[in-house]
Amino acid sequence: MSYRVFARKYRPQTFDEVVGQEHITRTLQNAIEQKRLAQAYLFVGPRGIGKTSTARILAKALNCEKGPTVNPCGVCDACKEIAEGNSLDGLEIYGASNNSVEHVRELRENAAYAPARGPYKIYLVDEVHMLSTAAFNALLKTLEEPPPHVKFIFATTEAQKVPATITSRCQRFDLRRIPDELIAKHLQYIATNEKVALADDAADAVAKGADGGLRDAESMLDQLVAFCGEKITAEDVQTVFGFTARETVQALNDFIFAQDAGGALALVAEQAAAGKDLSRLISDVIVLLRDQLVASVQAKTSPVPHEKLLALLDHFAEAESRLRWASDKRLYFDVAVIKAVHLLGETSLGDVIDTLAAIGGGESPPPARPVAKIATAPLPMQRAAPAPASKTEPAPRQVERVPEVKTVIAEEPPKEAAPEPPVVLEGIDGVWREVTAVLTGESPIRFGWLERGVCAGFVEGRFRVRFPAADHEHADSLFWEDVLRRTEAALTAKLGAKAELLCEFSMEPAEPESEPVPLEPEAVPEPVQTPVDPMADFKNDPLIRKAMEIFKAEIEAI
Repeated sequence: MSYRVFARKYRPQTFDEVVGQEHITRTLQNAIEQKRLAQAYLFVGPRGIGKTSTARILAKALNCEKGPTVNPCGVCDACKEIAEGNSLDGLEIYGASNNSVEHVRELRENAAYAPARGPYKIYLVDEVHMLSTAAFNALLKTLEEPPPHVKFIFATTEAQKVPATITSRCQRFDLRRIPDELIAKHLQYIATNEKVALADDAADAVAKGADGGLRDAESMLDQLVAFCGEKITAEDVQTVFGFTARETVQALNDFIFAQDAGGALALVAEQAAAGKDLSRLISDVIVLLRDQLVASVQAKTSPVPHEKLLALLDHFAEAESRLRWASDKRLYFDVAVIKAVHLLGETSLGDVIDTLAAIGGGESPPPARPVAKIATAPLPMQRAAPAPASKTEPAPRQVERVPEVKTVIAEEPPKEAAPEPPVVLEGIDGVWREVTAVLTGESPIRFGWLERGVCAGFVEGRFRVRFPAADHEHADSLFWEDVLRRTEAALTAKLGAKAELLCEFSMEPAEPESEPVPLEPEAVPEPVQTPVDPMADFKNDPLIRKAMEIFKAEIEAI
C-alpha cells in the first residue's frame, strides 16, 4: 500500500463530508441557495485541514450539471473533471510555480473567454501567498471587476503574506484545526472500511500527533498499516513515530516538581536511547503544565504557586524553540530540565511580598518555609561590676528572635555545669570542607559563607558547626531553607548516614574553650555610657531588617 492512499481515497466529495469545518460549509451552502456568490473567496488555515478540498467542492457545486447546487452529484462529467483536476472550467494553479507576472497576464487574457461547459470559469490558486508583488498588482484589476462568469478561489497557509488590497476584495474564511476527537472518529471510520483493527488509544495517539491536520492523520494511518498490518496498537504508534506515552510524560513532570533532577535526567536518557522524539516530548510537557495551570486557576488552590507554573511554561516554551533547531537535542533537553528544577527552588518576588506582608501584619510567615534548625553558642555578656561569689548565674533561657528561624541564646553556664559529651572529630572537618567546597562552586552567593564554619562534632546524627556571630544574618535570609536542605543532603550523602545540621553562632571565631578569669574589683572599669541612637528602634524593627536584607539596602540619615 503506497503512502497517502487514504488521504486520496477518502477525500471529501460533498460539503457534508468535510470534517470539522461546519461553520464554513454552512455559509457556502447558504450563499449558493440564496444566489449571493462573491467574485473571490480566500480560504486560510494550516496545512491538511481541507482548504483545497473545500475549494474543489465549491467549484463542483457551481459547475455541476444540476447546479449551482449545494449537493453536487459527483458523477457528471463536470464534477469528475474538477475532481481529477483536468477541467477546462475549473483550473487549478499552484502559486509557488506560477508566481510571475507573465502567468497572471495569461490568466487575465483567458478569463475574458466564456466557459467551455458550465456557467462559471473558476480559478483555484493554491498557496496564493507565493505570488510575487508584480503578479498581485497585475491580478488586482481583474479581481476587483472580473467578468460575470469568472470566480476566484484562493487558498493559503500564510494569510499575512497576502496583500491587504487582495484580501479586501475577497470573502475570507478561516478554517480551524480539527479537534482530536473528530480526527480519531474519522480514522476509526477508515479502519472499519479497510478491515483494520485500530485500537482506540492508538487512534487517539495518531490524532494528537497530527496536530489538527486530518491529511497528516490519514498519512500516518497509511504508514501504520504498512508497518503493522491489520492490527494497530498504541505501542505501535509510539514505536513508528517516536511518541512518548502519557504515563512517561507524567513521570517526567513528577520528577521536576519533586526537584529530582537525577530522576528526570535518567528518564530523558531512557527516552533518547529508545529513539523517542524529544521535540514531541517537550511539547507534551508544555501541554501538561498548561493543563495543571488551568486546573489550579479554576480550583483556586494549587500545591505549586501560579507564578512558578507560569515561569515553567515560559522556560519550556523557550527551550522548545531552541530544541527545534538544535543539532544535539539531548543536551538542550537536559539543560532545560536542570534549569526547571532550579527554577522551582528559587525564591520568587511573590514569596518575598508574602513574607513582608505577613511580618508587617504581625503574623507568621507563610508555612511553606520550614523552621530552620539552628542552635547558637553562648554569647559573652558585658559586666559592669563583679558578681558576688555566693550568687549563682541564671539558668539558660530560650529567646525567639525572628519568626522564620528559631534561635537559642543561652547565658554563660556556671563553672559547676557538667561538661558537654565528647564529640567525634576524626575526618569530620574534612567532610565539611569537601561539602562546602562543592556547594560554593555551585553558588558562591548562597553557600560561600559556609566555608567560614568550623566543625564542632557529629553525634547521634547531629552535625554541629560553629560560625562567627556576624554570619547569623544568613540564617535569617529567605535563602536559608534551600541552603539548609542542600547542605544536609550533601552531608548525608557524604557520611552515608542522615545528618541534621546545627549551626552555632558566637561573637568570636571558634577556638578551644578555657575557664574564664574573674576580674578583681579594682580592675573593673567604669561602665561606658554609649550614646543613645534615636534610629535604633527603627533599625531593629523586624520588617525593616527583612527589607534591608532582601534589597541589600542601608539606612542613611538625611
